[in-house]
Amino acid sequence: MTRFAMFTLSGLIFSTPTFGHYIPGDGPVELNASAVATWRSDDLVGQNQYWQIPGTLMGGHAWPYEEGVVVDEVSLGLGARISERTFAVVEIGSHGGGEDHGDSVEVQHAYVGFECCGQDNPWVFEAGRMSAAFSPSLSAHAGDRLATESPLVDDVFFGRDFHDEGARLWWHETAGWSAGVEYWRGQAFPANSDGDGAWDVFARHEWGSDNVRTTLGGWYYQASASARADHRYGGGHTHTPVAPPGETAEAFADTRFTGDVDIYGLHANLEYRLSQDWSLGLEGEWMQLAMDGIVHDAVGRQAQLDADQQGFWVQPSITWRRHTFGLRGELLTTDNRITGSAAPVLAEDSGLLNPDEVDPMRYTAMWRYQWRPDLALRAEVIQDETLSRDELRFAVGVVWQGQLWPQGGDSGHQH
Repeated sequence: MTRFAMFTLSGLIFSTPTFGHYIPGDGPVELNASAVATWRSDDLVGQNQYWQIPGTLMGGHAWPYEEGVVVDEVSLGLGARISERTFAVVEIGSHGGGEDHGDSVEVQHAYVGFECCGQDNPWVFEAGRMSAAFSPSLSAHAGDRLATESPLVDDVFFGRDFHDEGARLWWHETAGWSAGVEYWRGQAFPANSDGDGAWDVFARHEWGSDNVRTTLGGWYYQASASARADHRYGGGHTHTPVAPPGETAEAFADTRFTGDVDIYGLHANLEYRLSQDWSLGLEGEWMQLAMDGIVHDAVGRQAQLDADQQGFWVQPSITWRRHTFGLRGELLTTDNRITGSAAPVLAEDSGLLNPDEVDPMRYTAMWRYQWRPDLALRAEVIQDETLSRDELRFAVGVVWQGQLWPQGGDSGHQH
């Protein structure tokens, strides 16, 4: 086993973020809302540049973070019981991408669920537009994270967030266990609508005592893609940078991927309460991705791609009363084999080329203050080593998460 894998797994056996998946209770209709805004000291890339981490194929909603104040996310969700065992969830929201990347409001959830088969209704079936349940970081809202920025593995492997149409059958939180299978239409990156869809299986176990709570889980996701584009900039979309007079913007090389994507993951979490005021936490996630297919472009050039990539993030934290301090370390590694006469050109155009063989890394120091029950402030320092140049930047943000109805209830976020 590589030193990278050993370090990753040694952190993960202690670690699990809380799942954001939400099943409405037996009470009245629940209406929840959230808004997240962040000021950042610098752009991740220049205004006339594309964000492409070397050695990877990117897409989805993985927009580069921008300088200044940006609304990272706004959401409004409704959950209701239709009958004793049937419920529905609807959520609309916007994942901010900066002024050049569109902040359109979309339906992120619209699904119906049914519980059955026993006093505790352990089996749950859901169908509609949903987030995946297999990865806790991928299903979390921007305000649920301690950090203002999503993990690199989520950005690169899944395009930052995951919303797709599908169905899920799972054994739900029974004796600490949850396990299930999900089938997807294939609208969400890394699949695409012209492929054959996607599916996944997952399982996790939660355990807790008076002072300790742990979660450990694993999952497998498989998808197929046909002429999949990076829709952030190409594929018929119009987000290509246009330079002002006197400056130039490089044309985007619209290469496509056709083939299969397999991703494995482990996630874990440990929370240990030292006293009434102090607690320790450790959480993280590891993913491994395999791509087997063809990279091609509009003029007929193509090359065979066989890629193995993996990444992880580990985040220790300490909480004192309403203050939480944390550190997050992240690493990506890529091993891409591109063959064929057009391989050199397509490797460079697609972003799969990593001539310096640098493993992208990022380190973040974080502070979050829960000022009010529904209002939090946060700040962080980020050492970003994901591109050819290292960057130190700062961020200050505000998170509002509240339950609008019924007032006075515990706020919840369905994701």
